[in-house]
Amino acid sequence: MHHSLEQVVDNRYRIVRPLGAGGMAEVYLAHDNVLQRDVALKVMSGRYAGDEEFVERFKREAQSAAVLSHPNIVSIYDRGESEDGTYYIAMEYLCGGTLKDRILKRGALPPRTAAAVALQIAEALQAAHEAGVVHRDIKPHNVLVTEAGNVKVGDFGIARAASSSTMTRTGSILGTAHYISPEQAMGEPVGPQSDLYSLGVVLYEMLTGTLPYDAETSIGIAMKHVNGHLVPPRELNPEISRGMNAVVMRLLEKNPGDRYADAEELMEDLEKVLQGLEPAAVSKTREINRLTPAGMAPTNVMSAPPVRDKRRRRRSPLPILLVLLLLALVGGLAYAVPQLLAEDIDVPNLVGYASVEEAQARIGGDFEVEVEDDNMESKGAVGTIVDQSPQAGRTANQGSTIYVDISGMQIADLPDVEGEARDEATQTLEEAGFEVQEETDESSAENEGYVIGQDPRGGGDATAEVGSTVTITVGEGVATVRVPNLSNLTPERARQELEDAGLELGSRTEQSSSQVSRGQIVSQNPSAGTDAEEGSSVDITVSSGPRQTRVPNVVGSYVDEATTAIWNAGFGSTVQFVQSSQPAGTVISTSPSGGTQLDPSSGNVTIRASEGASEPEAASFEQYVTPPEPDASQSASAPAPSPAPAPAPAPQPAPAPERGKVVPKTN
Repeated sequence: MHHSLEQVVDNRYRIVRPLGAGGMAEVYLAHDNVLQRDVALKVMSGRYAGDEEFVERFKREAQSAAVLSHPNIVSIYDRGESEDGTYYIAMEYLCGGTLKDRILKRGALPPRTAAAVALQIAEALQAAHEAGVVHRDIKPHNVLVTEAGNVKVGDFGIARAASSSTMTRTGSILGTAHYISPEQAMGEPVGPQSDLYSLGVVLYEMLTGTLPYDAETSIGIAMKHVNGHLVPPRELNPEISRGMNAVVMRLLEKNPGDRYADAEELMEDLEKVLQGLEPAAVSKTREINRLTPAGMAPTNVMSAPPVRDKRRRRRSPLPILLVLLLLALVGGLAYAVPQLLAEDIDVPNLVGYASVEEAQARIGGDFEVEVEDDNMESKGAVGTIVDQSPQAGRTANQGSTIYVDISGMQIADLPDVEGEARDEATQTLEEAGFEVQEETDESSAENEGYVIGQDPRGGGDATAEVGSTVTITVGEGVATVRVPNLSNLTPERARQELEDAGLELGSRTEQSSSQVSRGQIVSQNPSAGTDAEEGSSVDITVSSGPRQTRVPNVVGSYVDEATTAIWNAGFGSTVQFVQSSQPAGTVISTSPSGGTQLDPSSGNVTIRASEGASEPEAASFEQYVTPPEPDASQSASAPAPSPAPAPAPAPQPAPAPERGKVVPKTN
């Protein structure tokens, strides 16, 4: 991290972790505490802090880049200076990596995919050029990939700010030599066509997996852009169509006037290529080839788009040749002479060495080792060499430089622990090299204690930085609530009580009851006071009122049979003897009559029985009979019922018999 950089920049941006570093700036993942979002925070390198011209251009061009708004341009949110003098730019954070990462991992892209990516970059450049902004540092490292697979161009502001010296600064080339245009390498003014040339290099690399020009030093690479021979990409990858090959060749014309006039013209050709049509670049390439002798590179005219003054065109090569000569003498003479005399030796394999120092010690004085990219993702430890150029097994001049990429972030395969028990998941992630943060959430009873979520997701090709935090969500089971008491409530009142408790009213059944009024709740399931799953239902039983029993029809039976039948039905009985023409002891009627629905606890059945024909002195009498309880098993202490009394004998002319009485049955 920047030696003076605070953990919170400008009282707003909280630094999370480094994302990368370059010659002019360092980039961090930061969190905007005001808008509550993640941003990529680019901080100007401390070695430029004292350069007033650089700082002023940084601030002015960052502000200019902020006005660019396009789906294929990384959004600039903010720029400023913190209290400690740190200049920064806050921009959109994209976690999909760079186009360079994709090429290194997967090699050349399919031609249609490469054309689609180039079209999106061209659309971004068109928007920038219309706003008067020239990028000057188009390269796959500055093309970011979104989660949806689209691309966005970044680093507009800083690349323009670095132009206080277009080509050199304290003797070194600003920008990446592999992607700069010939006019940029020569220190001449750059324009939109310079960005298109750099896009051509990017497209060449996407199609072939290699760069069009390479050399041992940056100045050597720059000179090849100026006067080197270009191998058509179709010779390296036969799958490239003639139309696509022509588009690349036109983009990489050394004379800006021979390239596309603007990004819009390039977009038209790329759309034709994607549609399977022949682009305009095909006929343009034929025209240029007719004007160029076979086996020779096109004449290098390092100027802005051609002017009509023929005298100026005839004079233009002279200053360029002088510049080339000066560069060769100052920048390359000391290097070129001993290299011509050096012998070629095999390039050793440096991939896997733990540091540049270890690699340099291994090869001794045969080669120099120089870092080209120090922010690669790798499963090796930070500082480990993960790639090199030239590759091992090739030959190179003794004493030349091997450029290496080193790991700036150690990554590891991220396991998928969803469905595992809490302790097992934690152990798995820790053994893989990650920190574990645990959260809990409601779940089904079956998932209690098991991982129901993971961030970031694991499995497949998923990787993450070693030592980073993986958050697992562990199920804590269902939430429970206390069941309220619903006794003697109406169903509607019970529904409200249950909703207030986080429950629902379930099924409803009815049951007779002599203790609970009709329409009120007799019982519930689950019972009051128990715990139930939140949102579950409670079933209720509602009183239908007292139990109703049909009174037996005993008319015509003898008294003893009638009292037994009524007893068995659950009723008590009272017997009244009346004069009747029916035989003595025969039941004449009952009250209530047979078939009537009656609550057994509400009263007795009155039996009227015949006492025979009437006599002058005869008088009627009553006999009350109380049957035993209907179900002797319900009460062990209940006395066994007494047999019903025998029917009274038929009345005689003698005085009426004495009346008898028994206490009627009660529930």
